[in-house]
This record gives sequence, structure tokens and C-alpha cells, in this order.
Amino acid sequence: MKANKIEITSSEQLIDITKSVRDYVDQTRLKDGFVQIHIPERTASVMISINDDWRLQREFFDKLNHLMPKYDGMKFTGWTTACVKATIIGPTLQVMVHDGTLMLDKTQSIYFVEFQGPGERQYFVSISGTTLADNEEASMPEELALIFDKRQAYEEEQQRIQEEMRNEWRLREENCLKLETENKEKTTNEPDREK
Repeated sequence: MKANKIEITSSEQLIDITKSVRDYVDQTRLKDGFVQIHIPERTASVMISINDDWRLQREFFDKLNHLMPKYDGMKFTGWTTACVKATIIGPTLQVMVHDGTLMLDKTQSIYFVEFQGPGERQYFVSISGTTLADNEEASMPEELALIFDKRQAYEEEQQRIQEEMRNEWRLREENCLKLETENKEKTTNEPDREK
């Protein structure tokens, strides 16, 4: 087991701890099994969520605070609300490890979630399962590689669609400018009808 300290700098915060967990799996040479993350803090929890949207932290807390506000009218609800939120998300998480690799999509991360900061907190990581042999290296399992390949194909398709949309917009803008220029030329070349 390994204890990790973490510094919380705001009242509500998501902190990506995936690298720390991955490093622990590498250090212990876990081959097949599980890594467990436990947070013995009453206002904190651990979860897996997306890592490819910069709005995650704001929207996560906005939505959760909409369901369980920190204030009941003008009255502060105290520690209870933060504790209930932490309980709902959960203090413990278990992630599968196969061939020495965390079974997470590349758009997933493990987050330490704090509901009543700031301050110093800690979380514990432990493993269960078989370890890699001395001459064995971790490798990405075929099942996870297929997920990554599908994700890569999806991202490439999204980039292709975005480029097509940009090209369409450029063409439309060019046509509008061309039409405006033609209209201006017509207007300046037409004889003055009042004369």
C-alpha cells in the first residue's frame, strides 16, 4: 500500500491522479489484477470521468450543486452536504489492470474529488493480483488497443468533418465577398439615372 498526500486549493476541486496510480502499478509490476484507490476523508471521493473536456470541473460541480446546494436559502448547510456528495460518489474505486496496463480509455482519468476544501488530504493505493516476471514488460492488451483504435478513427472522422465545415465556410465567405465586389462594380459602372 502507498499513501499519497494531495493539496486542495479551493472549496471544490477535481484533481487528476491517474499518473500517480499508473506509476504505482508500474512500481509494483502488477500484471493482472486490480488497483484500489481509497480516500479516508469525509468530504472527498474518487471517480473515473472524461479527461478531454476543459469544462468538466465547472459543469460537474454546477450540476451536483444544483441537486444538493451548499445553501438552503440564506442558510449554509454545513459539512453535511459535502459529506453526502462524497458518499454518493464514493470513497473507494477499483480499476482493472491487464498485462500491466490500467484498463482505461485514453479519454478517461481517475479523479480525486473534494467538496469542502481547501487543505491537505490523502489517498491510499494498493494492488491485488499477479506481478510481471523479471524479464516481462507491461504491454497494452489487445482489447484496450481495439478501443484506442476505434477512438482514434472517431477522432480522425471528427477532424475530417470539421475541416470540411471550415472549407465550406471559407467558400461561402469567398462567394459573399465576390458577390459584394460585383455589386459594387455594377453600382459604380451604372450611369447616373437622374442626369
